[in-house]
Amino acid sequence: MKIQLIRADITSMKVDAMVSPSASDEDTTSGGNLLCKFVIHAAVPAWGSAEAEERLRRSTERALERAEELALASIAIPPMWLNPPEALERGARILLTAALAYAPRARSLQRVVFMAIGEDVHRTFERVRQEVDPS
Repeated sequence: MKIQLIRADITSMKVDAMVSPSASDEDTTSGGNLLCKFVIHAAVPAWGSAEAEERLRRSTERALERAEELALASIAIPPMWLNPPEALERGARILLTAALAYAPRARSLQRVVFMAIGEDVHRTFERVRQEVDPS
């Protein structure tokens, strides 16, 4: 499974599914007019809430598992926590680490794309990616 980091709007990506942060729902819907077939809604806890980091890791893992259940080849994931800056960095670390940990189990899933629109967000994800996966 290949992990990519692209500076673009997630809605502009041609992927099989995109992840949409949700306050509580974990569901899968049609991509509708988007360029993807499916939208996987991931429950994202508020930054700083009880067990938020573990809940974000598990939610990311469930989104990847759902992509596998649907036999999808590609999925795009946006940053889940943007503010404050330490939340962005910690969130990027959790998302990237969860994807790397999932990679050995991937069957159909060939590509996970992390989307970062802003320059600062992209730089943070790139730096964290080099820290967690220097290869």
